[in-house]
Amino acid sequence: MDSQPQHSHTHNNNNNFAQPSLSPTDFYGLELAPTIQPGPRSYKSRKYRPCDFCRARQVACKIDITPPCQLCSSHGRQCTFVERPKKKRRPNATNGETSGAGASAPMQHFDVGTNQLSPGFIAQYNNHDSSFNGLTGHEGLESQSSPNQLHQLNSNGQDGSPLYNMDPYLQMMTGVTRIRPLDSHTSRVARFIGETGESNPYLLRHYNYDENDECTISKLTYRRIKSTANQNGVSNERGEPPVVFMLADDSLAQKGEPRVEDEVLAKARTDISNMFTEQEALRLIGLFFRFVYPYFPILCKSEFFLNGSLSPTILHTLPMSLLSAMYATALPFMLYDDLLATTIVHSPPPAHQLFRISWISVMQELHTPRLATLQACLLLLQRAPTNRFTTDTPWKTSLVGWSVSLAQTLGLTRECSDWTTIPTFEITLRKRLWYGTFIMDKWASLGAGMPSHIRADDFDVLPMTDQDLEQPSIDTTSTSMPGFLEPEIDTNHFRLLSELTLILSDIMDSYYTLGASRRTSKDFNHSLELARPLRNRLKAWNDSLPPTMALRQPDRVDSRGLTRLSGNSSLSLAYIVATMTLFRALMRPLENLTQGEEEDQRMTMSRSAVRTGAKECAKEVVEFVEGLSRGALDAFWHSWSRANFAIASSFLMQLLVTSESEEESREITDLVTRWRWHMRLSSNTSSNGLMSLGLLRLDGLLLENGQQVQQQPPGG
Repeated sequence: MDSQPQHSHTHNNNNNFAQPSLSPTDFYGLELAPTIQPGPRSYKSRKYRPCDFCRARQVACKIDITPPCQLCSSHGRQCTFVERPKKKRRPNATNGETSGAGASAPMQHFDVGTNQLSPGFIAQYNNHDSSFNGLTGHEGLESQSSPNQLHQLNSNGQDGSPLYNMDPYLQMMTGVTRIRPLDSHTSRVARFIGETGESNPYLLRHYNYDENDECTISKLTYRRIKSTANQNGVSNERGEPPVVFMLADDSLAQKGEPRVEDEVLAKARTDISNMFTEQEALRLIGLFFRFVYPYFPILCKSEFFLNGSLSPTILHTLPMSLLSAMYATALPFMLYDDLLATTIVHSPPPAHQLFRISWISVMQELHTPRLATLQACLLLLQRAPTNRFTTDTPWKTSLVGWSVSLAQTLGLTRECSDWTTIPTFEITLRKRLWYGTFIMDKWASLGAGMPSHIRADDFDVLPMTDQDLEQPSIDTTSTSMPGFLEPEIDTNHFRLLSELTLILSDIMDSYYTLGASRRTSKDFNHSLELARPLRNRLKAWNDSLPPTMALRQPDRVDSRGLTRLSGNSSLSLAYIVATMTLFRALMRPLENLTQGEEEDQRMTMSRSAVRTGAKECAKEVVEFVEGLSRGALDAFWHSWSRANFAIASSFLMQLLVTSESEEESREITDLVTRWRWHMRLSSNTSSNGLMSLGLLRLDGLLLENGQQVQQQPPGG
């Protein structure tokens, strides 16, 4: 009998672990919570802000210990503190208000509620006695002073804003110039201005912008982006459009439909806060960064790990859409955490419920999307199937389209490496987010047999480099539970995957668009001509792999001989399937050759070369699946890998039914037998359903074609 007390997963506390799109800073600004004393809250002066709902109702905001306040609780609403107080008219003592062209541009002031402060700032001061004291040169400033007090006390900054003096991200440029991220406004969302809309970037370039590169027209604020070649906001390249974003106020979308009812969001928020204790929630986030992030780095890891550890404040500042998606994605790895392996492992919250909460939140955020909205969508696309024996429903293809549209709305299609008016961390994050979207679109489209949502002419983002990735931060000397990843994976996997996906995209454009299919399916010579540079690029990519990421690798072990989990197998399979996709295109016209072409000697040699290359590809995928170990099967796999196994099954069957001789038929039958056997073994030992669809498709095709394939183990 286990002596450990039974663990309950319904945690009745008032700590809301998520907020729906709380702030455009999302997780770039973590809340610095004041020390909470037990008992009811004592009287507070006017410097303590009421919540948004109480301010709107003009009633007293009564909070017992922590939010929500009594009014929000009674109405089932979220208790937020993000709206600004309404400006009050004040008499002008000098009566000399300036206006017109001679007036200077208005200074940009930021409301610096604690949920906006930089995580770097919080990490530096959150655990020290100094708190806020001394940050602005005023010893008497209390740790619980209001944002307005902070604003008034700071008079030495460039624009009087304490955020400029506190946030290290706003001090990344030399001199006195400081940078504010695009995705950092409390109540405004940055939307990219395209060339054909009602907001013409060529017209906007002629407006007067202030020192913050912003101008306001009819309650809409526009922000221009400068680059190293465009320091005045006007392109040096003739005809190149200026880069301008609209900073639209969230209030403009309050009546946008369709939207989710407040009661539904409140219930979802309560549900997710009751699923985990604070410690469990933080450990799940840690598992996400340990097992998922190295292969899909669409977040900013340095914003989560402050001074080397996770801050509990992220549970309150992350949007509910992203937080719940991270929980659900990390759940399969809970056995690799000492605490979770003894608590929630016995009755874990259902992942589908967490994904549902994420999707509900995303639907609300689509009216005012931030980077976190796209991040949540990409994690929703990475979810494991609910039915391992069926293909994904058309909902997934639709979500891919939504994600691509969000990336376009947020301006991620533009190369930003030379932008000088956003901070470096946001530049690299935007680039990783674009390639995360690009990768998901191309591989999901391939697996679904649907057209891609992204055309090559619709983006100019340069290929990934090591500088676009955050540096490895894995403690290889740790003595905790095994399963730590290889340090080099942090910097190589995602970059290599993005490079491979660019090649796959060109293969699909060359052979699989509607027009390309018509041109190549009956023209073998043209298909061969297109294939040569693509085949060379695939070979060059494979040759560039570091030794630790070669296609066939033994189990990786640490210094103690413990097996490491390695998610590189999904990358290896992706390379094989990309090669298969090329050979599938080359095999199409072989079935449409005329009698004269079949008798042509050069055509016969080319045909034989294609068949030989296709069989080598088939052997490669069979040897790949035979070499998969538990360290690979239990690691993170991109969601489209499931379709890749099914594509490989289809490819093997295509070779089998088009065999040109008895000898070739026996050779391919042996490959199919080996493939089928190891797919069955892996399907029985793996809980992620990776190969179930591929095995089902193979069994069905064999049965339909009346093929007799060996049932016992190969060589048995």
